Amino acid sequence: MTGVRATLAVCRYEFRMQIRRRSLWITIALVAGALAAGRFGMGPRYAPAPPGAPAREVMTRWAFLFSVILPIAFGMALADRLLRDRRLHTAELLASLPPGPAGRLTGTFLGGVAATGTPALAAMLVAAGYEMARRGDLTMIPWGLAAFAAVLAPALVFVAGYALVCPLVLTAPLFRVLFVGYWFWGNVLLPATLPTLTGSLLSPIGSYAASWLLGTPVLYAGIPGPLPVLRPEPTGSAAAASIALLVVAGLVPLLAVGLLRGRRRTA
Repeated sequence: MTGVRATLAVCRYEFRMQIRRRSLWITIALVAGALAAGRFGMGPRYAPAPPGAPAREVMTRWAFLFSVILPIAFGMALADRLLRDRRLHTAELLASLPPGPAGRLTGTFLGGVAATGTPALAAMLVAAGYEMARRGDLTMIPWGLAAFAAVLAPALVFVAGYALVCPLVLTAPLFRVLFVGYWFWGNVLLPATLPTLTGSLLSPIGSYAASWLLGTPVLYAGIPGPLPVLRPEPTGSAAAASIALLVVAGLVPLLAVGLLRGRRRTA
C-alpha cells in the first residue's frame, strides 16, 4: 500500500503541475475553438448534427471532430515532460524516492493523462452545454461524457505513452515533427495510397468507437488495407477491441522503460 500511496502522490503532483500550464489550456482552447468554428471541412456527416438528431449522435460528432486534431496537442504538451527532469538534473534524485522508477513513471503518466485530458473534457462539456441550450435536450451532458470516454480518452492514453517515452531517445523537437507526420499518415492517409494503419483498430483517431456510436462507418473504419485482421466491420465488439488495443499499445513504451530502468537499478 505504501508503494500505491507514493505513486498516487506522484500522480497528484504531476496533475497539479501540468494543469497550471497556461500554454496547455490556451492550445486546447484555440484548437477546439477553430474546429468548432470551421468544422475543419468535415462536412455535415460528422458535425454539426442535423436538427432533431439524438444526443448520442450530436455529441459523438463533436467528439470525433475534436479527435481529428486535439491528440496532436496532447503529444506536443507531454513531449518534454521526462526530458525536463534530465535538464534540471533531478532525475537521479527523484529515482531514489519511495515510489521508485516504475512508480514515478506510472504516476507521471497518470497525472499527465489526467491533466492533459482536462481541457479536452472541458471543451466537450462546453459543446454539450451549447447543444443542450440550442436543442433543449438535457442528455447532451451524459452523452458528451460517454463520447469523450469512448472516442477521445483512448487516443489520449495512446499518445501519452509514446509522447513521454520516445523523446528520451529522439529528443522532443524531433519527436514532435515525426509525431505530426505519423498522425496524418496513420489516421487519414488512404491505404490505397501508401501502406498505413488508417481505418484499423490501431488508428487512434477513434473511428471505430465513433462508428459504433453513430451506427455508420466513420472515416474509413474497416477500409481494406494492410493487416486485414485489424480491419473488421465497425461493430460494438470491434469498437471495444479498438479501445482496448489503443490503451494496451499506449502502455507498451512505459512497460519497456520500466523494465529497462529496473534492470539498470539491479545491475
